[in-house]
Amino acid sequence: MPADETTRLPLPPVLETERLILRPMRLSDAAAIQRHFNDWEVVKHLNARVPWPYPDDGAETHIRTSLETRDRYYWSITLKGAEEAIGLISIKPDDGKEGEQRGFWLARAHWGRGLITEAAERVTEHAFVDLGWPHLWLGNAEPNLASHRIKEKQGARIIGRAPIQTVSGPAMKVVWLLPKEDWFARRPDIARPPPRSKSPDDAPFPEHLRMPGPPPVLESERLILRPIREDDVSAIQRGFDDWEVVKYLNAQVPWPYPADGAATNMIRTQAEIAERRKHLWAITLKGGNDELIGRIDLWADDGLSRDMRGFWLARPYWGRGLMTEAAERVTEHAFMTLGWPHLWLSNAEANRSSQRVKEKQGAQQIARAPSAYVSGPGERVIWLLTREAWLSRRGAG
Repeated sequence: MPADETTRLPLPPVLETERLILRPMRLSDAAAIQRHFNDWEVVKHLNARVPWPYPDDGAETHIRTSLETRDRYYWSITLKGAEEAIGLISIKPDDGKEGEQRGFWLARAHWGRGLITEAAERVTEHAFVDLGWPHLWLGNAEPNLASHRIKEKQGARIIGRAPIQTVSGPAMKVVWLLPKEDWFARRPDIARPPPRSKSPDDAPFPEHLRMPGPPPVLESERLILRPIREDDVSAIQRGFDDWEVVKYLNAQVPWPYPADGAATNMIRTQAEIAERRKHLWAITLKGGNDELIGRIDLWADDGLSRDMRGFWLARPYWGRGLMTEAAERVTEHAFMTLGWPHLWLSNAEANRSSQRVKEKQGAQQIARAPSAYVSGPGERVIWLLTREAWLSRRGAG
């Protein structure tokens, strides 16, 4: 089926390095790619989706399909002064699930010269500087030491391992994360681009980010997490109109908190519910007459914002571990029911209570970035909690 033009990526620009020209892949590259790619040493560590023995029309079929779907940016790797493709390199936007955004291969005759490292650096620069992506998920079969070394050189971090099927059989996949901040720290010669403005709230909400139906009622030892309702407004107003509760929240929260603040926010909340942008739960105590004492939200990974969960709790209920309990139950829902591979989390650096919740769950600090909070400018700490790390702490993985 032809791809929807609105979902297809544009053709990538021509990129240049000291020795290479990376140009958009084209159908006329098929003969050279067929010749170079039909090599066991080149393909043996690649995903088992690659057919082997490689069919006579393998390269042409791949190029035609890729140019039709355009779900990745594909470049043919060429030497300066030569037109022949000697390899391919590609990147794709983070879909929040696959955990792999870049792929490459190089003809064996050109190994050992640092060419693929050169190509990977240039494409990474394009991803971070021109496209404004915040990170790259990377992966390789564990026996593929050459690919492993490229990621190490770029400053990527090993996040986990997972079983995969490669052309040569079962293997372990090493999962890496390369944050933009880490890469820029290694490349002081490249100026950081200015921050990109966010999409307007009235932009169409992508279908793939919609939550699967309304949130279910979740239960923990002391809590009932139920879908938030319009009749929660008065409890929200009481709990939220407190400097200690809101001071570390996003500066979009108005302060002093207006008398109709909760009612106004509920309009937006109901729109988020209708569009399935988030799962939004009222935190209630068992035996507490169903009254909201806080809120916890969960939303899908858009690949850019690096935030997937938010919460607040009324001050009379602090210091009892209730927020940790709610976060654990919602995390269980994300990993075990929804099947998500990770959660991006964040908090103001000064918000030690929120930080402790993440530390208890086994989240890993990934980066810091300037942000604006109700209390003023501050540093935002960005965390990654993988399903494997969380399961390991729970004794289930």
